[in-house]
Amino acid sequence: MRNKLLNLVLAAPLLLSVACGGDDPPENNTNNDNNTTNNTTGTNNTNNTNNTNNTNNELADIVATAQGAPDLSTLVSLIEAAGLVAALQGDGPFTVFAPVNSAFEAIPAEDLEALAGDTEALAEVLQFHVVPGEFFAADVVSLTTATTLTGESFDIRVEGESVILTDGLGNDVNVTATDIAASNGVVHLIDGVLFPAADEEPAGNIVEVATDVGAFSTLLGAATATGLDAALAGPGPLTVFAPTDDAFTALGVDLAPVSADVIANILLHHVIAGEFDSGAVVAATSFPTLANTSVAVDASGSPITIGGADLSATLDVMASNGIIHVMDQVIVPPTILDVAAATADLSSLVTAIGLSSTGVQGAVAPDTLAGDSPITVFAPTNAAFTATGLVLADLDQATLDAVLGHHVVGAQALSGDLSDGQVVTTLNGDITINIDGAGAVSITDGAGNTANVVATLVDIRTLTGVVHVIDAVLFPAD
Repeated sequence: MRNKLLNLVLAAPLLLSVACGGDDPPENNTNNDNNTTNNTTGTNNTNNTNNTNNTNNELADIVATAQGAPDLSTLVSLIEAAGLVAALQGDGPFTVFAPVNSAFEAIPAEDLEALAGDTEALAEVLQFHVVPGEFFAADVVSLTTATTLTGESFDIRVEGESVILTDGLGNDVNVTATDIAASNGVVHLIDGVLFPAADEEPAGNIVEVATDVGAFSTLLGAATATGLDAALAGPGPLTVFAPTDDAFTALGVDLAPVSADVIANILLHHVIAGEFDSGAVVAATSFPTLANTSVAVDASGSPITIGGADLSATLDVMASNGIIHVMDQVIVPPTILDVAAATADLSSLVTAIGLSSTGVQGAVAPDTLAGDSPITVFAPTNAAFTATGLVLADLDQATLDAVLGHHVVGAQALSGDLSDGQVVTTLNGDITINIDGAGAVSITDGAGNTANVVATLVDIRTLTGVVHVIDAVLFPAD
């Protein structure tokens, strides 16, 4: 609310050179003529009455002092509207930089009315004029900043015989009269209204920020089509390496025939859990993605690359739920074969695929960017192959193809898509999914054997489908 009102006031130019001629500062009847001094700290060089030699019980409090000054009538009415009378009648001491009536008149009437109608915002603005402690003119000119009751500060500078205050919005206000003593502090008159810094508008979420930027229609359209927009708009925090529309164009792929599963896999390679600014990015060597793969970071040259794709110079675009780094290229995920080849514990599987027929090799490498369906591979570890006692090189190709085909499903099936007792058809026979009460997943193969899905190695999403690592080799029925 404060931000909205302050923006209204900010939008209207403050007339800061308000003449105070003829508006003498209020005099306290208990003044001693010998205390009258010539003030040279204000722009008007007004003769002000310094009451510092009087005892506090001879003086009115700050509110009563202001009430006795006709040129502070607007300020008094606003103090009353904000409910600050009791506070400013307190022990203090306080130093009040009091805007004269003409200072408020410089604010458009509708904006002042809106401010006056918002008690919280009004109280904050008025408290921005009050400094805890008692600072007479001689003290003020020695300061460079003053911290107010709001906890925020305004700047103070002296230019010749003028004392100028700069508020949180960068507006300059002149001190026009000083050292009006009160029982609980001192009042200085100013010719403008001071405003604290406007709150920054809270950033929208990643989807909202990307939408506002206007260069990510392809990315946002793909996120919406795959249902990932909800995750990008969620609580996060997330780091998104966001390809521009030009980046998708440069990829040279018509996304229309590409499976939504594949598009989701691609997008998730651009999303990291956690908020990592550009400094953290260039310091890293890789990041785990929401696709359950890693993307390498190469900051050794220019441009920096993420997953082999060029990062732009536009970094650290903040959102309420994370941060965006703009990409000049799309990260193309690894294929299932790439992931297996890069995983030491899947080297036996890679060897087996290399020994299989071209038909099996083609089945585990679909051209998904051309519209082929992604697949699911249940990938046995090296220990799983060793436990069979089989020598892969000694198997005839038909047997090897039959075994490998029993690990491949012709569609992408994430762990969340599986259910207890579900029968899944592979390229060579059916397997049965088992899920126990704790959520552990196992598979019964065609021969009746059981393999456990390794809980930490599921849903590895690639360009060609998804991989789930298992601890035993699956065999089809005889």
